[in-house]
Amino acid sequence: MKSIRRISMKKINRQSGFTLLEVIVVIFIVSLGLLGVLSLTTQNIRVQYINKNNLIASQLAQEGLELARNIRDTNWLIPGNDWNQGLADGTYKIDYVNGIQPAIGLDDAKLYINGSGLYQHTPLSDTNFSRLITVTNSASIASSTIRCEVQWKERNNTYKYIAETELYDWR
Repeated sequence: MKSIRRISMKKINRQSGFTLLEVIVVIFIVSLGLLGVLSLTTQNIRVQYINKNNLIASQLAQEGLELARNIRDTNWLIPGNDWNQGLADGTYKIDYVNGIQPAIGLDDAKLYINGSGLYQHTPLSDTNFSRLITVTNSASIASSTIRCEVQWKERNNTYKYIAETELYDWR
């Protein structure tokens, strides 16, 4: 009887552990899974940064349109001013601090951030963004097309966000 027990114990001992090949295959499969999760995480971080700058650019473009609209509205309050005074055909850089100034192109319309967190064209803390306002007046009706282009560079790529509106002399 003793010999029968030894044989069955030997069979149990041989089958109870993992072989080196099985361990290597499991480590390989787990590594592939972790590599996929890591690449997904880095991609997510990159896309989040791009979306953040796209959101900032959209708000800067909207602010540019509102600044042009503010010039029109201010002209209505001053007796004797035409509704589009200061908004002749051309390209401009506009901010709350410096008002409206002619601009040659996007390189001339770089935005900086001040201590209060407001964007302006006066050189302070550097940002990635440039904002250019283009005004095109209509010859047939009392309206102006305002186009605001915001551009920024990120990782050797140039991104643009464009917003456009029509201003009318409806008064």
